[in-house]
Amino acid sequence: MRVIRPVSRARLSASVSCLLALLGVCSSSRAQDCHVDGDFRMSFGLVNPGGRAASTGIQYACAPDYSEARLTRYYLLCLYIGRGDQSAGQTGRRLGNYNGAYLRYDLFSDPAHSQLIGAPGSNPVYQLRLLVPPGAYQSARANVHGWVYPGQVVPATHLFMEHGHEGRLRWRYGIKGFPESADCSQGGIAGGSTSFASAGVWAAYDNSCWVSAADLDFGRGPPPLSPVLASTRVSLRCPVGTQWRIGLDKGLHHDGSQRRMAGAGGYLAYQLYQDEARSKPWGNDAASMLSGSSDASGSIRHLTVYGRVPAQPSARVGSYQDSVVLTLYY
Repeated sequence: MRVIRPVSRARLSASVSCLLALLGVCSSSRAQDCHVDGDFRMSFGLVNPGGRAASTGIQYACAPDYSEARLTRYYLLCLYIGRGDQSAGQTGRRLGNYNGAYLRYDLFSDPAHSQLIGAPGSNPVYQLRLLVPPGAYQSARANVHGWVYPGQVVPATHLFMEHGHEGRLRWRYGIKGFPESADCSQGGIAGGSTSFASAGVWAAYDNSCWVSAADLDFGRGPPPLSPVLASTRVSLRCPVGTQWRIGLDKGLHHDGSQRRMAGAGGYLAYQLYQDEARSKPWGNDAASMLSGSSDASGSIRHLTVYGRVPAQPSARVGSYQDSVVLTLYY
């Protein structure tokens, strides 16, 4: 008696699946329609209180129509980038130095920094379109523009960074003119989504200071029979916690330790001081420089330079001037 053994269901199912794939009918055996190449990363480089812009790109590719119909596919894609580990619970994004200080920033779909990029499942949505003719994958770049907001002053210590951004690309595809949804969740023939990794966002804060000074004008008058007093302002700004010193050199026409202004009539002696009483000469060595530190907010500091022209009855009438170099050490 001949025994006919049945073909197992598992083997039969596999054979049918392979046959469908060979005929190009079954789509489940192909890779997903779109994917992201690489990861998301952005470097702002050196940032200062004026803010800083940066740009990067996310490379993605979408598949053509593999069926016998060989149709052109029209893709609608939505790109999302979530907040990282330093922005949890915040209304915006921020970079942290892991020492209690933060730099606020955001990600945008446009170079004008007007269209924010939202987290997965939220608004606003960064929409992209891609036309894929038959035959081969098409690759494109989604530009991402970053902006560190101006007016921030933080310690210039440690690198500011953020990791853990959740990236997601969602898509729908169909023939031209298919109904679209704002978040790429409906419309067309089919769709899907894929996640992508983040290598992080980082920035270094510029530890430089800036300083400016106005001219010191003793005014107009006859040769001084008594001391002439005047003052001017020096402004500086440094990152939080910066220790600084300001020195004033002796000028172009000094005679030893005595500062002098020069003019057609010769020289006119004068001196610069740190205090209104004119008791602390302001110089450029360790003993005579003015020192201080930036406050907790890194705000602009205004200092006063006090000048004094002693009595010089024998001075000739004329215009006198000098040039003094101010040096900021930090």
